[in-house]
Amino acid sequence: MSDVDLRQFLSIPYIKKGRGFDGSDCKGLIILYYKTLFNIDIPDILEEYAPEWSLGDRNSFVQNYHKFFEPVKLPKKHDLILFQDRAGVVNHGGIIRGYGKFIHCCEDGTLIDSYHRDMWIKRFNGFYRVKHD
Repeated sequence: MSDVDLRQFLSIPYIKKGRGFDGSDCKGLIILYYKTLFNIDIPDILEEYAPEWSLGDRNSFVQNYHKFFEPVKLPKKHDLILFQDRAGVVNHGGIIRGYGKFIHCCEDGTLIDSYHRDMWIKRFNGFYRVKHD
């Protein structure tokens, strides 16, 4: 993806449960990114689980995505990176850009950040790559 293509994602504002270029959250950004660039339909957790999904099976995000992604040790551009809270529940994700950077959507909007920062190292869950049939 060229930097011109990347700009379309960086202009996305944060909207909780948003799923489009007019506003998104981290899960929405992941869905939009893979659909826009690779025509891959990642299921939306909002559709797959009840709104209180995180209260029951605490890692539904990872368990649902295992159908489409496999864990990898060394990330490549476009791989998924997931982060967890103190209880070990995955609650944030982004897409690898390379050179220790990832794109993600948070309350500050869509940003490029370094996953080598302490705040991310402490929350790191893993890298995941799209499975190919």
